[in-house]
Amino acid sequence: MHYHRNATTNIKQRQKIREAHTSSRNLAKQYQTSHVTANKWKKRTDSEDRSSRPHTIHYAVDQSWWKVIKKVRKKALFTLDELVDALLPYINNLNRDNCFRILKHYRLNRLDQEDNKKRKKFATYKPGFLHIDIFYLPKLLDNGVKKRTCCFLAIDRATRMLFLSVYERHSHIEATDFLMKCLNFFPFRIHHILTDNGTEFTLKKAHNKWGKIKSDSFFDIICHLVGIKRRLTKAYHPWTNGMAERAVRTVKEHTIRIEQYPDIPTMIEAIKKFQNYHNRCRRLRVLGKKTPHQVTMEWFVKEPDIFIVNPTDMFPDLLTT
Repeated sequence: MHYHRNATTNIKQRQKIREAHTSSRNLAKQYQTSHVTANKWKKRTDSEDRSSRPHTIHYAVDQSWWKVIKKVRKKALFTLDELVDALLPYINNLNRDNCFRILKHYRLNRLDQEDNKKRKKFATYKPGFLHIDIFYLPKLLDNGVKKRTCCFLAIDRATRMLFLSVYERHSHIEATDFLMKCLNFFPFRIHHILTDNGTEFTLKKAHNKWGKIKSDSFFDIICHLVGIKRRLTKAYHPWTNGMAERAVRTVKEHTIRIEQYPDIPTMIEAIKKFQNYHNRCRRLRVLGKKTPHQVTMEWFVKEPDIFIVNPTDMFPDLLTT
């Protein structure tokens, strides 16, 4: 028999306690244990240690999401960090530790050699590959009327440089305007753009009452004119644009989730402040503890031909600090 690590009695003592006709306190003195322990074994019908495991285990991640994590791991063959970053915007309380325990539950905590060979490496590109997404902002006052706004987000894959712009709607007009602003903001040529299948970005899978729409969206037309290659996420697989999804969560955590704004202009000002802080001051682990601006400058020194303007013009005050 295996005893519990904190057991103070053995089987023979427990049998004698159960058969004794004296009080629990006298038995506790006799066997040098607490009266609670003596009373427990006096009432029990067996002498075996029972499991100390709780009857109900409360998990931080709801068990309904476990199969989703399992499915994404098996299909996409993401590493642990990539899996957490991809699913974090959709699963509450998910972190690296509990995600590892869930994978271990399904014996998927390690990828075998065949899976590692099949796993697609995250393609590396020069600056100019943008991940674009949209997220809603809270309703706030604007000229005395509460309005809901949305924010367009673009992040560069190589440098992690971030650009944000707030609009009242998210139609194809706002998406096209945001694209034009991106072309003016980023100092390098944009050669690829990855978005979801929303009608503000593309009409390739859109339908109207007459059937499938065959014309291109304004966003696609501008990309074609400028020479930008378009990429779309797989339908109903938003984690394929995980970099933008993670950037959205980061922006929210530093702005609307920690502070309440009195009106829309104040909120826009705070979002722009975070954009500038991220680009010039925020040191990212994925960039080797460097800021996006530092990595952009390194690319400018290494390959100046891919740049349209000198990136030092974006933050001229950094030259004097």
